[in-house]
Amino acid sequence: MLALIVLLLLPISVIAAERNWPGLPPDCWKESRYVHGQGDWEWKANVKVSQVKAPRLKNGVLSPNKGYSFLFEGGRPDGKLTIDAEKGHLIVIEFKELFGLAEIRWVNEKLIFMRPWWGRIAATDLIFDAELEKFVWSESLVDGYLAWQQYHESCPKMGCDCIKRK
Repeated sequence: MLALIVLLLLPISVIAAERNWPGLPPDCWKESRYVHGQGDWEWKANVKVSQVKAPRLKNGVLSPNKGYSFLFEGGRPDGKLTIDAEKGHLIVIEFKELFGLAEIRWVNEKLIFMRPWWGRIAATDLIFDAELEKFVWSESLVDGYLAWQQYHESCPKMGCDCIKRK
């Protein structure tokens, strides 16, 4: 019982120190950063890919070869990315329970990178293949600002890898 009480009273930064950070822990960072692979968000339940018969996009962001385009609408709590890949139909990616969709851009002539945020610190990096009409890559992402801040507040008192006790 005493161990449980001690765990509940420990600052989050000490508990977070037990995590395996890629690279150095937050007390060694010069500034906050995004960290990949620190969670496994169930993003697929919030994303739906479908096809719709509609006229070609007129005001979309063109791919590097200017053959395809995309247009994003909405943002919170729902958003929709429409893709015109010269197929006779449009591809629609619908997001629900979305905190925001950032950094939507063409990676090359057919791949689109996007970063849906599911909350203030949780996101997923996604790459969508407009020709195959499917996601071909995903990886979770955490905004490390809170961990960085908590380490820098607690470590001078408790000691950490880079911030030693004063």
